[in-house]
Amino acid sequence: MIYLENLKKSFGEKRIFENLTMTIPQGEIVGIYGKSGVGKSTLAKVLCGVQKPDGGAVYLEDKLLCSAKTPYDRKLGVQIQMVYQQPYATLDPRQKLYDGFLELIHYHHFAKSKAEALRLTHDLLEEVGLERDILFHLPHQISGGEAQRIAIARCLLFQPKLLILDEATSMLDVMTQANVLALVRRVMKKRGGSVMLISHDEGLVPYFCNSVYHFENFQLKEHENP
Repeated sequence: MIYLENLKKSFGEKRIFENLTMTIPQGEIVGIYGKSGVGKSTLAKVLCGVQKPDGGAVYLEDKLLCSAKTPYDRKLGVQIQMVYQQPYATLDPRQKLYDGFLELIHYHHFAKSKAEALRLTHDLLEEVGLERDILFHLPHQISGGEAQRIAIARCLLFQPKLLILDEATSMLDVMTQANVLALVRRVMKKRGGSVMLISHDEGLVPYFCNSVYHFENFQLKEHENP
């Protein structure tokens, strides 16, 4: 479903990756692990259009998403969404969660009326295992696990083909981390989408993912998943 062809990225004299090629099949959970600074988050930013590759190209369902010579296709790119390590940073601290959902839905024309937007929001909350009354809270009034579920629900608004978790559970306790990952697996499998889990936790990635990659000599190398 997603094909990365000979991607190259550097920052000045520092090489991040080169000739990076991989495929993310539909419905698969792909893991990428490694120490900080090896290129995991940079790769995610290229996929989301935050960074432009210096070489190579990315294809989503056989359509060119971006390359070194062409700009990122924003319309196509909304099908790739990312959940970050700090979910609170993506929420307006002065805005109740309900208003945040309505703002996103209105801006992207996901619903034709306020009533339809409310139904859509309620459906998403149910999908991620949250009660409706959480909508009337401010971000600082909810737990880290709840904030991460809200972040996932907001990403699901876009019907993503690929959901990227960039160290998204590293700040959570073990039990909450397991619950959030199980939620992501269940929801994306139901929707037919793929997941890319980026983590420095070498033990977590093989447990959760169908295939596992790590950076070696500026490229991604796949290894057997035990």
